[in-house]
Amino acid sequence: MASRAEQKAAARAARETRQMEIKMAAARRTRLMLTAGIIGAAIIALVVAIVVSSNGAHKTNTKINASTKAAAQRIVASEIAGIPQSGNVLGKASAPITLVEYGDLVCPICRDFAVTTEPGIITSLVKTGKAKLEFRGFETASQTANASEYPATQIAARSAGLQNREWTYILTMYRDQPQTLNGQPAEEVSYITPKYLQDIAAQVPGLNLVKWQANLGSQTLANDVTVDGQAALASGAQGTPAVTVTGPKGTALDQESIPTVTGLESTIAQVS
Repeated sequence: MASRAEQKAAARAARETRQMEIKMAAARRTRLMLTAGIIGAAIIALVVAIVVSSNGAHKTNTKINASTKAAAQRIVASEIAGIPQSGNVLGKASAPITLVEYGDLVCPICRDFAVTTEPGIITSLVKTGKAKLEFRGFETASQTANASEYPATQIAARSAGLQNREWTYILTMYRDQPQTLNGQPAEEVSYITPKYLQDIAAQVPGLNLVKWQANLGSQTLANDVTVDGQAALASGAQGTPAVTVTGPKGTALDQESIPTVTGLESTIAQVS
């Protein structure tokens, strides 16, 4: 029987293989989008409306357990304590460097980033005022089994951003993200439902749930999701997580598979 370390290594290898497949798919989508043009915002709004009003048929009923919720709330609160939020931006507006993170809230590698190296990035670069961190959506892992929910998932985060709590929502969702469901990698299972997204929202301190719910049908937020995907492709990102760094001398795409403080500092030097 394989050791726990061997099992984890095998699981990691499987995720990396899946990430490569996603990158190849993203490259194909780039070519398709260049010829097809902009996706109609009205179509996305229709998809979101259908998802929000659906009854979760053919979905795996995923309940986040109380201990997971408690840990997520405690860790996220500590991680971003004292840092201002404005919309999808974490950090001081006056910060000289802008880090743009492209992510998919169902992506397991994004989750790995959020719980391993991103806390150090927030502590070293964002809390110190050296950089601000902006989140933008880029569909990768969602397309495996949760594609129809991708717009709703991103809009749920952006709706929290209207109350300046988007980063709390995002980091909580990553902390709560299941790794396996019914013996399968979670990204291969259709588990995102309106109830699941509401469960995340209920964990965000100070979030007005009535206002959050009301904004899930926002056409403006639906448009933002479309623009995010276009921006990701234009940046050269081929998978998630991906981070671009903008400074006085321009913008560069960080080349790490999972961004780190050291790597981002090197990229910051290129644009400073």
